[in-house]
Amino acid sequence: MISTICRMCPQGCGLEVTLENGTPVSLKGSKDHPYSKGWLCPKGRAALDLFHSPHRLSSPLIRKEGELGSVEWEEALNFSAERLQRLRDLYGPQSLAIYQGEGIGHQEIKYYMKRFANVYGTPNFMGVGSICNAARTMADTITLGGVTKPDIANTHLLIIWGANPFASNEPFPPKEISQLKKRGGKLVVVDPRRTEVASKADVHLAIKPGRDEILILNMLHVILGEDLWDKEFTEKWVNGFRRFHETVVEDRYSPENGEALTGIPSDSVRQVARSYAKTKPACISMGNGLEHHSFGISTMRLLVIMKAIMGNLDVPGGDLFTPRPKLKDMTTPLPEPSIPPLGSEEFRLFCQWRKEARALSLPKAILEEEPYPIKGLIIAGGNPSLEWPNSSQTREALEKLEFLMVIDVVRSPDSQYADAILPACTFLERDEHQMNVYQNLHNITFRRRVVEPAHGLPDQMIWVKLAHKMGFGEYFPWQNCEEGIDHILSPLGVTYRDLVSKGGIYEYEKRRYKKYEDQGFPTPSGKVEIYSERLNRLGYDPSPIREDAHQKADESDQFPLHLTTGGNLLCYLHWQFRYIPKLRKMAPEPLFEIYPNTALQYGLSEGEMAEIQTKNGKIQLKAHLTDDIRPDTIHIPQGWEDACANELTPSDDTDPISGFPNLKSLRCSVRKI
Repeated sequence: MISTICRMCPQGCGLEVTLENGTPVSLKGSKDHPYSKGWLCPKGRAALDLFHSPHRLSSPLIRKEGELGSVEWEEALNFSAERLQRLRDLYGPQSLAIYQGEGIGHQEIKYYMKRFANVYGTPNFMGVGSICNAARTMADTITLGGVTKPDIANTHLLIIWGANPFASNEPFPPKEISQLKKRGGKLVVVDPRRTEVASKADVHLAIKPGRDEILILNMLHVILGEDLWDKEFTEKWVNGFRRFHETVVEDRYSPENGEALTGIPSDSVRQVARSYAKTKPACISMGNGLEHHSFGISTMRLLVIMKAIMGNLDVPGGDLFTPRPKLKDMTTPLPEPSIPPLGSEEFRLFCQWRKEARALSLPKAILEEEPYPIKGLIIAGGNPSLEWPNSSQTREALEKLEFLMVIDVVRSPDSQYADAILPACTFLERDEHQMNVYQNLHNITFRRRVVEPAHGLPDQMIWVKLAHKMGFGEYFPWQNCEEGIDHILSPLGVTYRDLVSKGGIYEYEKRRYKKYEDQGFPTPSGKVEIYSERLNRLGYDPSPIREDAHQKADESDQFPLHLTTGGNLLCYLHWQFRYIPKLRKMAPEPLFEIYPNTALQYGLSEGEMAEIQTKNGKIQLKAHLTDDIRPDTIHIPQGWEDACANELTPSDDTDPISGFPNLKSLRCSVRKI
């Protein structure tokens, strides 16, 4: 039996894999893993189905005379290197974009990709962070100087806002919610839908889509108006509080004035605000549901400020800072390219902070060749035409490229446009380290290779081999993943072999609380910043309170319903794994959620086909009638090829700071077919 960590989603739960005659035959959760402690979701339990899947790519493919055909690795690498060199010679290095998708994660493989981009000379390395999670970390970092995560194991009250950890990839196992309830802790969930986690809540606030900032301001109005905040912490550690207080206590921010906008009764708002303020300790988990709006950053900053003024930062049971380990920066063999990356003019802070291009600026750049032509793209572990807003625009852009290379375990939907497809092996066939700061763990864990690759190569080695074909070999000296891991971990004095000997878990430091008392907050003022100096310097509004926050949403007879999109299904990760039979049985076809009485108004019964239309497009799929959604709202999950929610979403309705698209507060119509 070999211990490793899962990569069916980003969280890296512990696995114990049993081999017979060198082949993995069974697996179970590892009880010794500090995060999952033996728990596995359905995706994790299906990891061997991925390994044995007949859909896996068995050899590279290249396009000749318009058709994709199998070739040996040597020919595929030579072909790809020649095409990449041609782009560089004809159009300059900036003409190539490199996209890191969710399928390969956000750590070790990403470092190899960014290193390759730097050596090639393109500023247009980009990733799934342009549409997932990064806006939350930006809101935290702008306000606090670092990222916090909830200490659920020690809290007395948890607010989950815009997330459903029972179905998605939030950084804590669902059993932590069960344990919270068993010990008498309280759970509050804010979501337009009564999701799996909302069904367990003591209080569920079924908010109107896109009205989170009003609800947060209403709660802050109660907390500040009733003198419930932590005065000692706030006086010492919060910059700009007096001005903020004067504004928020104004009557326009009262729960009574917000009720018509949020759809939440004022008594419920006051009850939750008081419970949160009076319960010590308490913490908040922010989800994707807060990111995907036209003003997500300012909304999330309000929630971060609420954490801070209650004194819940970096205390047991509160919202914790977990420092990253000091690792070798693999991404900088050469200086960053001097050419501005895509999106840097419109979304300066995002590109500066991430040190990468904004992926959602790519389709327009390809189609309009502004600010310069993009002629080539490498996609690794992603599928932009399903994941990004305005899918039809993304497909048009992919079709226009002179060269598209896809690296994946299976033939992804976007591989139909590819000129070269290189097969990656599964996570069971590669070595890889993982940091776990989002799980509040000071641990590096180890994804240990269980068997040699049956098909494909480790992603890291694909980039090494491609670099050598390009003449970049001196910058990619590693012969295998083990040598790469030794390089990355070298500042810690830890090696691949050390990780193996420690059972795949290395603790690099112990938990310390209230670290700000020793070093302040890593912001320009050294304090929590309500009015951000960094935003102000870059020409953004430094205030988290928007002047037009109370503006009524657009309403029309043409699009009478709210539309939220992008919710995860437990059995899938974005578009992935629909080809695994046991997972497909859990969610065999695309459905949209609609309230029964609302469905009745449109003549719809369970399972009947309907057309959903927005200003951006329309799709057809079956109705699922449920009481677990607001009567004025419908929901469409993500990842379906034949009913892609992103046919309905716009690419030009974005947050001005993060550039994140509005996927969750749209307007739509429903028509029975």
